Amino acid sequence: MNELLAQFHAFELAEEAKIPEGMDGHEIDSGTGVEPEAGNIDEIADGSEGSPATAGESRYESAGGEPALEVQGHAPEIGDFGGENYEVVFGNDDRVQVGNTTTYPWRTICKLEITAADGARFGCSGAMIGPRTVLTNGHCVFMHDHGGWVRNIRVIPGKNGASEPFGSAVSTFYHSVKGWTESQSSNYDYAVVVLPSNAKLGNTTGWMGLANLSFTSLLGLRVNNSGYPGDKPSGTQWWNANNVLAVTDRRLFYRLDTFGGQSGSPVWRFRDGQRHIVAVHNTGGPVFNGSVRLVKPVFDNLVGWKNQYT
Repeated sequence: MNELLAQFHAFELAEEAKIPEGMDGHEIDSGTGVEPEAGNIDEIADGSEGSPATAGESRYESAGGEPALEVQGHAPEIGDFGGENYEVVFGNDDRVQVGNTTTYPWRTICKLEITAADGARFGCSGAMIGPRTVLTNGHCVFMHDHGGWVRNIRVIPGKNGASEPFGSAVSTFYHSVKGWTESQSSNYDYAVVVLPSNAKLGNTTGWMGLANLSFTSLLGLRVNNSGYPGDKPSGTQWWNANNVLAVTDRRLFYRLDTFGGQSGSPVWRFRDGQRHIVAVHNTGGPVFNGSVRLVKPVFDNLVGWKNQYT
């Protein structure tokens, strides 16, 4: 365990070194947080189940219990993110396919089909967090090795193989932060895709809430993740749950099984019938997979962007 923690701390120090001195890593391109602060810890913004008839509780989600074991590999769904390893499966693959993606919350999970500035094509995942706002990774909207801001993204909520039960929308408008666009730090690897004003898909699918949880609330927390990995049949959604093993100022680490294409997928808590996203999945490695925490600046940015585009 000491060896694992040493590797983990070395990784964190390398990431922090990418932020130039004096740079405000959470500076936003536009939009500010407008959600009333509910205290310094466990701040939440609730979600919405949308307009479809209810689908009942899912047998997949996990609210607690023992962590699943391990998992390894890398294969982005379309193309390659410059050789970086964004997802890893450890040992046995414990992911479960979501059979009915028209139910809540699975219909809020989106497949993203991305065309980069240089014409290269990629796949990511995302989650509806408002009528027009989709949470994902910074590296899904701004690709340093492919010309910067991507050309366009097709957002497909609840995709299930060839079926697109809620349709899709193409966006050319995104927000991220300078900690990613200028410094390429995994600590700031988050963004939103803004859908056109005539494509308010979230009003139909609903969206999960957001939560800025304290260190003590997160450590050991059972979390869920679902997205569109590239090693599974095209367009299929896969879920996994595990416990948070390590928490830093801006990151969560766990051994959730993920694979290329799941970048940008939500990491959420399911408790008392409520679902709140606590992080956005973005990296893989030999010790842990990791995500960007919804700390106060991230939470405020996301709530601000959500409220800006209704």
